[in-house]
Amino acid sequence: MADRNSYHIRPATSTDDERVLRLMRSSFFRDEPLNIAVGLLDDVDTCPELEQFCLETLCDGLSLIAESPDGDVVGACLNGSLVPGHVDQMEAEAENCPNPKFRKILRLLAYLERRADVFGKFPEVGELLEIRIIAVDALWRGKGVATALLKQTKQVASELGFALIKVDCTSYFSALAMMKLNAQCVFSMKYADYCSPDSDEPVFKPEPPHTGVKTFVQIVPRDDIN
Repeated sequence: MADRNSYHIRPATSTDDERVLRLMRSSFFRDEPLNIAVGLLDDVDTCPELEQFCLETLCDGLSLIAESPDGDVVGACLNGSLVPGHVDQMEAEAENCPNPKFRKILRLLAYLERRADVFGKFPEVGELLEIRIIAVDALWRGKGVATALLKQTKQVASELGFALIKVDCTSYFSALAMMKLNAQCVFSMKYADYCSPDSDEPVFKPEPPHTGVKTFVQIVPRDDIN
């Protein structure tokens, strides 16, 4: 009889898209500090623009899911690839976003990308793997699912020849997870210091302990698959 607390991790495929979105709608969409801060799901069940963001990342073919013995998707790590020169496109996509709430988040991500300047700090890197979203079903938290997904992502990066992993941690807990994995913080900013250009008011006011955002990187030796 299968252990009800067991799970296995595998690459996400196109047949998993809807199940991954169901997990995201019930967890990340509702729990992520910035989504809460802007009221992304106030009076609505989902955010089509964020769903599209997830689907576009899944199309990169680098994402992982954690499955329960019953075949439920109980965790997911949505990963994409980045190359130098991508920030202009991020800024344009943010300005063209029709959802004013999600537009704020996309603007922040583009701002972080330019300020962190990861490719400038690591000029020898021509392409990196970016962890964009990690989510775990509420009933499966505390069972090591997120840590296992992050470790497996490092293995995937190594096997595919990526030399660097990057992640923007917008929550206290995701930053804590990356620190536990000995990732290097290359940029940090308090939310109180990120203000609208036409006022001194912070754009985001998440509840504590989510006081700021950090960009982490992890160097991945190509023979490091453990």
